[in-house]
Amino acid sequence: MRILTKDEIFSTLKRLISSAEKEILITSPWIKSEILRQILPQNKNLKINVIIRASKLEDLLITDPDVFDILDKYPKANIYLNPDLHAKIVIIDENKAIVGSANLTKAGLLEDGNIETSVLIENKKEIKKLKHYFKEIKEKSLDIKNKIFGFIINSTNSREAEAVLLKKIPEQTYIKIPIDENAFYLGRISSIKNLNLGIFSSYENTVFKNLLTKVDQINQIFQSKNSLWESSAFLSYLFENRENIYIASIEILAEFNPKKVKEKESILKTPLEPPKSGTVITGFEEDIKNILKINHAGYEMSMPVEFGNLFNTNIPVFLDLEKITTMHMAVLGTTGSGKTTLIRRILEHLNFKNIKTYIFDIYGEYFANLQMNKEIIDHVVFDDVLFPITVEDLKELLKEEGINIQEKSSEEKRVLALFRSYLKPDINILAFKEKNLEDIILEAIDLTDVSGILKKELIEFLEILKRDFGEDSLNNQSKTIKKIHNSLSSSHKNIVIFNLSKITDLKSRINLSGIIMKEIFKTARETDLAQMVILEEAQNFAPEKGYGEIPSGVENISYLMARKIATEGRKFNLGLIAITQRPASISKFILSQLNTQAIFKLINKNDLEAVSVFFEFSKQDVYNLLPFLKPGTVFITGLAVPFGILAEIKLG
Repeated sequence: MRILTKDEIFSTLKRLISSAEKEILITSPWIKSEILRQILPQNKNLKINVIIRASKLEDLLITDPDVFDILDKYPKANIYLNPDLHAKIVIIDENKAIVGSANLTKAGLLEDGNIETSVLIENKKEIKKLKHYFKEIKEKSLDIKNKIFGFIINSTNSREAEAVLLKKIPEQTYIKIPIDENAFYLGRISSIKNLNLGIFSSYENTVFKNLLTKVDQINQIFQSKNSLWESSAFLSYLFENRENIYIASIEILAEFNPKKVKEKESILKTPLEPPKSGTVITGFEEDIKNILKINHAGYEMSMPVEFGNLFNTNIPVFLDLEKITTMHMAVLGTTGSGKTTLIRRILEHLNFKNIKTYIFDIYGEYFANLQMNKEIIDHVVFDDVLFPITVEDLKELLKEEGINIQEKSSEEKRVLALFRSYLKPDINILAFKEKNLEDIILEAIDLTDVSGILKKELIEFLEILKRDFGEDSLNNQSKTIKKIHNSLSSSHKNIVIFNLSKITDLKSRINLSGIIMKEIFKTARETDLAQMVILEEAQNFAPEKGYGEIPSGVENISYLMARKIATEGRKFNLGLIAITQRPASISKFILSQLNTQAIFKLINKNDLEAVSVFFEFSKQDVYNLLPFLKPGTVFITGLAVPFGILAEIKLG
């Protein structure tokens, strides 16, 4: 150990720091950039940790913004703030250390400054102790480079807290609240309010002082071009003057411990203790990237699929497709809000190695808009077709034209027996494999009495169908069945799009979709391959009772099969995604089975009420945002994500 006099400190410090090979550790309440610039070496790979004082604004008016600019040029440099710092320590590579009274300022180190004394330490054992002490100081300090947003001032309970913010940040920002070296709470800023504490007499005895009395100092802070210095200065200012401040309400989503991932344990825990007042809240882009790849159970996603970015960030977000193929998903929102685009983004980022997807497309928009290799898509375009699959369907068509067959005469019995033998709600039994609808009706006409009324009515009925729906619609049944068989048996196509846009008869569209879903369900029971059914405008396939003209009972085979997939599909790796602009109009039973929900903008009162069940009390702020969401903004909650996520998808 050697005593350094005033005129020896600066030269010794400069010489030792210039010889650094790995690490420089500095505590100095005040630092001036002109001194720091002279003593730091050119080696930009050095690890540099600097702790400065930040108890009041004056501290950061002495430590100037250029100090932060200089350190920012060293990739491994970190700067910490401590309101109680008085120690002056410099440690170089665990080999040398200087401890004394001098700050790294002109007054502390140059000849015409203060009278200072320091000690040069070269004893490895003493330096080790000193380094341990440095670590203790650092742990009690704030890492200003780690995106400090503010600090906790009040914890209502283990799920809610309030924080004072050091900077204006948007609502719905995700933040990190450290617990220990590894674990932390994940929080979401649900609302922000601005308080001028000077106007509230109830705050007179608090630690907050008048902020607005020193406008010139506030202006001085925010005239800097260095954002880290601004944050540091503002933090110091708050220590000294707290009054007009931003208070954030925070929902604490979960407790996370990233180390548990390697141990194959759930990294998600329900928070049971509130965060401590005074705890720093920070941003954490790197941490949250990993968190967003776990599912609701807290384990790594089996099949992560990227679909967009976390709200107001460039951080990618993911869905666990395995939780959709087994537990299903609802996509809800007004026209133009981004529902179809979300599905497109999922498909465009999907690894199709172990999954096959079937899309029921009413408007014929998917194939052209999918930005992906079209060779893996089987685009099945159905021509307009009448597609009755039961005798009741045909009787309904006849009744619409004023023909009411009641099976009272032997003639009527013969005709309906023929229809029953040919029309079955199963693709493998349905006579359309070999006969078209016109063939069946002509065969029925041949069974009627030569001069009877029924013969005349059936002949007129056939002509009316040709006039109303086109002659092809009575002769496309066999071709339609063949297209279905080919698409379901194709093993080299990963996506099958059933384009229903040309089918004008509502019941025919329902029947066609229903028998296809029935075959998909049968296939799922016989294979280990994961499969997914996507229903666009799902209220047209599985409506709530009383929705428009579409039946919602046993006479609607698409409803029956959608319900069957929703309740039993998970046993066979068969998932269901139901997309609708009218959540109030889709079957509430089916909606309740869809365990992940993607909710876009909604404005209709009935639709908002229909989705309200997906928002727990702590998410009321997000629920209230639904009528105001911009297109492409979506709230996703449920089993396929770690927690409720507000995200943005790229439109277009």
